[in-house]
Amino acid sequence: MVVKKKTINLTGKKLVKKALVIKKNKKSKVESLKPKKEIKVVEAVLVEKGTTDAKAMAVKEDKKYELTIGLKDLLTAGSHLGHKVSKTHPKAKENIYMAKDGIQIVDLVKTQLALEKACNFIYNAKRNGKKIVLLGTKRQAREVIKRVALDAGVPYITDRWLGGTITNWEQIRKDIKKYIDIKNGLEKNTFTESTKKELLEMKKETIRLEKMIGGLTSLEKLFDIIFLVDAGFEKTAIKEANLRNIKVVAITDTDTNPKKVDFAIPANDDSVKSINLIVEEIGRAIKAAGVK
Repeated sequence: MVVKKKTINLTGKKLVKKALVIKKNKKSKVESLKPKKEIKVVEAVLVEKGTTDAKAMAVKEDKKYELTIGLKDLLTAGSHLGHKVSKTHPKAKENIYMAKDGIQIVDLVKTQLALEKACNFIYNAKRNGKKIVLLGTKRQAREVIKRVALDAGVPYITDRWLGGTITNWEQIRKDIKKYIDIKNGLEKNTFTESTKKELLEMKKETIRLEKMIGGLTSLEKLFDIIFLVDAGFEKTAIKEANLRNIKVVAITDTDTNPKKVDFAIPANDDSVKSINLIVEEIGRAIKAAGVK
């Protein structure tokens, strides 16, 4: 039975208190820690002990890549010149500054911000071991894509996108192996028992495979990111990438839907100068990562 006791406080009012009061146990220091603090404490202990679990828990902080080009460079390269007003994609309007003489003018401030965001993503992805492929099969992009890819040491495609490169990767990997085997065999003269006709057919086959998959020979598994020039021109590659959740970074002109890709860089994708400027900056971001 609970016995009630009357007391009077300083104000003169009567207060009723329970004689039997069960005091709450104070939480221990460990229990009172917030989840974030707990993780930090545990992680610190693991690091001190030098356990492998600490390495598994540690997350590499993203570093920022600083652009080497500015608005003036984009303007000089003609990156602001879009397509005719009649060819404007409705969802590209958010990246358009104005229309002049029937031509859409891209907002270069947004272009610069988008390029910086794309470069940072590629830079940090490369630092974390992600595989990146450069794609540019339109005439204006082929030379710079191949040059930048070879300089940065990443795979590339410049002739044409082979349907199923992503969705049917196992078959593509077999073709890559076939190409490497034939090429090495011809260079080392290991096909001594083959006839002239067979050797000629092998040479033709290497030329065919070189155009399609010659730039992908360094890939052991399916890549994680694809950078491409002209999202409208490379729509098949984008569809395949979306099916396999591969991130897409692309130059998107005013006639293209920028929402189809993960990182859209609004800019002129027909001008050689504009393409060169942007692709070379992407190449510098890859090289800055310092990971082969």
